[in-house]
Amino acid sequence: CNHRIQKFTPDGNYICQFGGQGSGPGQLNYPAGITVDTTGLVFVSECNNHRVSIFTSDGQYVNHFGGKGSNKDQFNSPYVGITFDKDGRLYVCDNLNNRIVVY
Repeated sequence: CNHRIQKFTPDGNYICQFGGQGSGPGQLNYPAGITVDTTGLVFVSECNNHRVSIFTSDGQYVNHFGGKGSNKDQFNSPYVGITFDKDGRLYVCDNLNNRIVVY
């Protein structure tokens, strides 16, 4: 794992990359899932940081939420899936807590 997100054009040309290994703002630690909302924000679930990080479409860090644990707004290795439904709700598969968290 290179702990980054890479962006390409539909025909495969490289545009940019963002992230990099770590736990600070804008850094990633085993990014596992990715989804994009209707405004173009990129949501990345991170297995080893136990959080979801948010970036602009050009890779600028916006925010993150979560953290290790089993409370309402915490995750334990969210590494399988993250997606939005048609109504804009975010679903995060929180594997080791055996649940799907909906925002």
